[in-house]
Amino acid sequence: MAMNRKENIQGQEKSTEKNKNECNGKKIPILCEACKYDNSFEEATGFCVTCSEYLCQTCCRDHKRNKVTREHLLLKNDDIPADITPFKTIKQLSTCDIHPDNDIAYKCGDHEALVCVFCLNESHRKCENIHDLGVVGSADSGINMMAELQDRIHALKAQRNEIEIEQEKNKINLQCLVAKWKDNIAGLGNDFDTQLSEMSLSETTQLNEYIDGCQEIETDITRNKALIETLMKYGTKRQKAVVLRRINHARVDLKDKLQKLECQRQQSIALINVKQFAVLTMIAELSLEEKSKYNTDTLEQTSDEVHDDLDSENIPREKIDECTQTSFAVSNSDAKLRSSKPFSERESGQKITLFKVKTETDTNTCGIFAIKLTEYGVLVADHRNRKLKLFSRTFDLMCEHSLPGQPVDMCFDGSSAYVCYSDLKKVTKHKITENTILNEMETPTRLQPISLTVFNSRLMILFVTQENVDSSAADDVQIEIRKGNSINATISYDSDDDSFNYVKDAKQVFALGKSSIVFSENWRVSCYTVGKQTRELIHRQWFYRSHANQILKKAKGFAKDSEGNIYICGEDSNNIHQVSSKNYKRNRVIIPRCDRPVCIAVDEQKDRLIIGCRIGDYLQAYSFK
Repeated sequence: MAMNRKENIQGQEKSTEKNKNECNGKKIPILCEACKYDNSFEEATGFCVTCSEYLCQTCCRDHKRNKVTREHLLLKNDDIPADITPFKTIKQLSTCDIHPDNDIAYKCGDHEALVCVFCLNESHRKCENIHDLGVVGSADSGINMMAELQDRIHALKAQRNEIEIEQEKNKINLQCLVAKWKDNIAGLGNDFDTQLSEMSLSETTQLNEYIDGCQEIETDITRNKALIETLMKYGTKRQKAVVLRRINHARVDLKDKLQKLECQRQQSIALINVKQFAVLTMIAELSLEEKSKYNTDTLEQTSDEVHDDLDSENIPREKIDECTQTSFAVSNSDAKLRSSKPFSERESGQKITLFKVKTETDTNTCGIFAIKLTEYGVLVADHRNRKLKLFSRTFDLMCEHSLPGQPVDMCFDGSSAYVCYSDLKKVTKHKITENTILNEMETPTRLQPISLTVFNSRLMILFVTQENVDSSAADDVQIEIRKGNSINATISYDSDDDSFNYVKDAKQVFALGKSSIVFSENWRVSCYTVGKQTRELIHRQWFYRSHANQILKKAKGFAKDSEGNIYICGEDSNNIHQVSSKNYKRNRVIIPRCDRPVCIAVDEQKDRLIIGCRIGDYLQAYSFK
């Protein structure tokens, strides 16, 4: 029913607009619609808002005399609208789907339905959550949204014009270059001109598609603006309440369409690597350079559920060091908005955002096993699709990279990511840039690596000899520190000391400081001191284990904030724990319900935790408060 109503409205709008254009072109007078029923053609001198009909002078007089239509709102002379599409649309949207002769008057919260008086008596008498729609708020937000979308359309058009100008400049530069070397490089110039023409044709075709898309969206924006303005000026209170609710989806659709345009790669042709005259094998090369996109920080997120955004692209960022692999320093502007409470005293139990990380090329449901915040955005390791994915601060996909196996852990040293796999005895290194992820190095290993961390600017690897990363059974683990392909040290521990008994349960390692590391040991987490000279675990500083109502089962990913608090994922206990590394007795379950979390990152600039789960196409964000 809703779809038919939408199609009828769109058809009616197009038909009315066509009639309007024909009338304007041929200057045909507007005729009284009531008189047409008597085959009489009288020129209209008024318009009834309630009936959405043009009326002649006689019909206007009869309209006021009739007791039924006496209270209808009549517009005359200069107030007569040339286009009555908004009025008919308002009337149609205000009418009950089941009882077309009755206007919608109530909203049933129990069934999330808009109903008339008859619907209320017939089907909703026992419903408790009934609201009268006689009161409506301001429509300023809707009008402002449309104006904002229109401004951004103009910005997109201006950006495309700049690209056309740049293309013309390139042609002029090319002509000057060819002219200077005409005698010696006539053949190269012809080949180059052909290449330029082909690339320009491709870019021009894409440019025309952009313009067509912008024009279509702008037409919809104009139509919706006229509808809202007419509604707020002439509509009844109930009509305003009902129509604003019903056209809300139109604004959402327009935002989605516009954002898809904005997120498309914007490229122009530029001359690069211009050769010196003495070494002339070609006169230049052509390259597609990606233009900076229209600033989308003011947009609501494109994720499924959004109430906040990540930090602005213009906020200064610091590189990650080995002690804060998943945390960035807080900018001064954001620090003013932060709570003065320490993280250990603040709550984080409200899920505020779901960020979609599944891409068009993914064949499986995602499984995010590692999250790192980089200077370019958010880097995630997708276990089930065998990929590294880099997202911007607004969670637009910047690039993705296929991996040779299923990643189980990842660490980041500020410029490169190291990855280990569940099914491969190797560690791979990948250079992370703003637009690409590049293979940098691959290191075979004798044992199965299951976890990685950056320790004193080197790579620390946790190996198992028999079990796998998903096993909770004890194993003879081995710890190595590597620099490149060489092994700098093998970390040993006293197996006769009871305090080291649980090292055999270790399934994940995390560098806490310059001389401290943390192990996940299924039902507990332990912090050990690493001897720089002895190359062994000297002693256990502290441990945190499942107790009372704070159940920790299958401890997984770690993260650390700037205050020294450690965050631990309990995969099988479905929760997130917070432990103070300065006073391990100060601990709590900070997020009690989370579906199989395996990795976590602390985003201090926006005061929230970002969590990845074993199975799911979304990252989950929880805000501190």
